[in-house]
Amino acid sequence: MVNDYGQLRIQRAPSDLSCSNSAMMVIRSFPLFVMTLALLLATGCENKGPTPKEGTASTGAAAVATAETGGAHPGAAQDPHGGTATPQSPHGGDAPSGLPDASGMIDVGGIAFKMPDAWEVQPPKSSMRRAQLSAPGSAGPAELIVYFFGAQGAGTAEDNIERWIGQFSNADGSPASNAKKSSSKVSGFEVTKVEVAGDYASGMAAAGQPEAPQGGQRMLAAIVNTSGGPYYFKFLGPNASVTEHSATFDELIASITSSP
Repeated sequence: MVNDYGQLRIQRAPSDLSCSNSAMMVIRSFPLFVMTLALLLATGCENKGPTPKEGTASTGAAAVATAETGGAHPGAAQDPHGGTATPQSPHGGDAPSGLPDASGMIDVGGIAFKMPDAWEVQPPKSSMRRAQLSAPGSAGPAELIVYFFGAQGAGTAEDNIERWIGQFSNADGSPASNAKKSSSKVSGFEVTKVEVAGDYASGMAAAGQPEAPQGGQRMLAAIVNTSGGPYYFKFLGPNASVTEHSATFDELIASITSSP
């Protein structure tokens, strides 16, 4: 190259040292780039996967309902939500449900019933239980549990009754054949009742083992159909104790009325 004065000017090429420095800078920055890229890829992988659809109905509710109504001997069924849970008032607020009011009526949501004088209220062991009562008896206490699973219920009335009857057997192991069924109307509600006695096994033993039958048991049960869903009343215990309260159970069912 010639300058303004006609002199030849030689332009020097970049030295090897400059090239070396540039290369070193690239090499030093390369690991940082790789680490940043790896972190970005890892974050992207964690965020992948299908998003659950909103509003999808759970299929577990029916299984819980079947387990609860099939349940172990009263008071032995495990709470599907863990621990003893006193359900809140079905009409909202902080007051727990399953407790009698000043007149002795127990409001369980869509319906209410009169608590027998000699019976005692127990804390419900599951949020599926709207009320739990204990009745004294000569052979030991019997328990009444009132279940409610929402509008869908836990199957048809006939399905539930046949399942409950199937939990009883004769002393020789043959299916119980002494079940008595009846239907009626109480305060405009369709009510289906069943009475059965024998050796009782709920089929809910721990660790998947068959449950040993409990001899000399009796159950009085009623299904009350309402517009908001069915309510299940199960009165279970020693044969003599349940028999002693048979008329009281009938009076309790006859006292059912719409919730105030």
